[in-house]
Amino acid sequence: MAESQHSRIAEALKARFAAIVGDNGTTYWYTPARVARVQAYDRLIADPSVGAVYAIRAGEERHTEEGTGGLVGAEAEFWTLLLRPTLSSDDNPFGTDESTKAIEQDRMVRDFLRALFLDVTLGGLASNVVDGSLVIDRDVDVEGWACAEARYTVRYSYQALAP
Repeated sequence: MAESQHSRIAEALKARFAAIVGDNGTTYWYTPARVARVQAYDRLIADPSVGAVYAIRAGEERHTEEGTGGLVGAEAEFWTLLLRPTLSSDDNPFGTDESTKAIEQDRMVRDFLRALFLDVTLGGLASNVVDGSLVIDRDVDVEGWACAEARYTVRYSYQALAP
């Protein structure tokens, strides 16, 4: 039996982000060293020697019958934590590395958005890769890392007998 539509969407997101190749900002800034599906973020943050990481975590799913034709509409929440080791510190906002961490966050977010919106159907798996709004949270502060978290909902549908 095939994997669920939800699982195939998560794998498509993983493949999409793993295909990012940094070229100093012409297309992308940073090449992720690892893209992973995770249940929690805590283990990732332990080792900055890994390099840039995209950690995809699934949230709630909602499924709704659409009429009597056996079609089910669904939406799935995903969080993607963008991590990049950094030497900059935000302890002193007037120090020599002023805004470096923020610039690194902005570049990661730009890379993430560009890759995510490359094909909003994820190759036909989804109706829309962002149903509603996508929220970027830059208020994730971990010493030694530039971090940002994206929260978004993917809308898709499937036949009732093949979730």
